[in-house]
Amino acid sequence: MPIFKYSCENCNEITKVIHMIGDDLEECPHCDSKDTLVRLLNKPYVTKTKENSNTTGDITKKFIEENREILEQQKKEIREKVYDKS
Repeated sequence: MPIFKYSCENCNEITKVIHMIGDDLEECPHCDSKDTLVRLLNKPYVTKTKENSNTTGDITKKFIEENREILEQQKKEIREKVYDKS
Protein backbone atom coordinates (compact mmCIF):
# COMPACT_ATOMS: atom_id res chain seq x y z
CA MET A 1 0.00 0.00 0.00
CA PRO A 2 1.20 3.52 -0.70
CA ILE A 3 2.38 5.99 1.93
CA PHE A 4 0.65 9.38 1.92
CA LYS A 5 1.69 12.60 3.64
CA TYR A 6 -0.84 15.04 5.03
CA SER A 7 -0.34 18.54 6.37
CA CYS A 8 -2.79 19.97 8.88
CA GLU A 9 -3.73 23.60 8.25
CA ASN A 10 -4.72 23.96 11.90
CA CYS A 11 -1.62 22.68 13.76
CA ASN A 12 0.89 22.60 10.84
CA GLU A 13 1.90 19.02 11.69
CA ILE A 14 2.82 16.59 8.90
CA THR A 15 1.51 13.04 9.17
CA LYS A 16 2.50 9.96 7.18
CA VAL A 17 -0.27 7.39 6.68
CA ILE A 18 -0.46 4.06 4.85
CA HIS A 19 -3.86 3.46 3.25
CA MET A 20 -5.56 2.60 -0.03
CA ILE A 21 -5.46 5.11 -2.87
CA GLY A 22 -9.16 5.96 -2.72
CA ASP A 23 -9.18 6.53 1.04
CA ASP A 24 -8.55 9.86 2.74
CA LEU A 25 -7.60 10.80 6.27
CA GLU A 26 -10.59 12.61 7.76
CA GLU A 27 -9.20 14.16 10.94
CA CYS A 28 -5.79 15.22 12.16
CA PRO A 29 -4.26 12.70 14.57
CA HIS A 30 -2.47 15.55 16.39
CA CYS A 31 -5.22 18.10 17.00
CA ASP A 32 -8.37 16.08 16.04
CA SER A 33 -9.61 18.87 13.77
CA LYS A 34 -11.71 17.83 10.79
CA ASP A 35 -11.42 18.98 7.18
CA THR A 36 -8.07 20.71 7.75
CA LEU A 37 -5.84 18.07 6.17
CA VAL A 38 -4.21 18.61 2.81
CA ARG A 39 -2.59 15.68 1.00
CA LEU A 40 0.98 16.52 0.03
CA LEU A 41 2.56 15.35 -3.19
CA ASN A 42 5.21 12.66 -2.88
CA LYS A 43 8.10 12.25 -5.26
CA PRO A 44 7.82 8.97 -7.15
CA TYR A 45 10.23 6.26 -6.07
CA VAL A 46 12.34 5.18 -9.03
CA THR A 47 14.96 2.47 -8.91
CA LYS A 48 17.89 2.41 -11.27
CA THR A 49 18.63 -0.95 -12.80
CA LYS A 50 21.92 -2.07 -14.29
CA GLU A 51 20.23 -2.52 -17.67
CA ASN A 52 19.51 1.18 -18.15
CA SER A 53 22.49 2.68 -16.34
CA ASN A 54 24.81 4.54 -18.66
CA THR A 55 27.22 6.44 -16.49
CA THR A 56 29.95 8.53 -18.00
CA GLY A 57 32.52 5.97 -16.85
CA ASP A 58 30.65 3.13 -18.58
CA ILE A 59 30.38 5.11 -21.82
CA THR A 60 34.08 6.03 -21.69
CA LYS A 61 35.16 2.41 -21.10
CA LYS A 62 33.00 1.25 -24.00
CA PHE A 63 34.50 3.91 -26.29
CA ILE A 64 38.06 2.96 -25.33
CA GLU A 65 37.40 -0.75 -25.90
CA GLU A 66 35.80 -0.09 -29.29
CA ASN A 67 38.70 2.15 -30.39
CA ARG A 68 41.66 0.45 -28.69
CA GLU A 69 43.40 -0.50 -31.96
CA ILE A 70 43.08 3.01 -33.38
CA LEU A 71 44.40 4.55 -30.16
CA GLU A 72 47.38 2.16 -30.05
CA GLN A 73 48.19 2.97 -33.70
CA GLN A 74 48.07 6.71 -32.99
CA LYS A 75 50.38 6.30 -29.98
CA LYS A 76 52.85 4.33 -32.11
CA GLU A 77 52.85 7.00 -34.84
CA ILE A 78 53.48 9.76 -32.31
CA ARG A 79 56.42 7.87 -30.75
CA GLU A 80 58.02 7.22 -34.15
CA LYS A 81 57.58 10.77 -35.40
CA VAL A 82 60.87 12.65 -35.83
CA TYR A 83 60.85 16.27 -34.76
CA ASP A 84 63.13 18.87 -36.30
CA LYS A 85 65.26 20.41 -33.52
CA SER A 86 66.37 23.47 -35.46
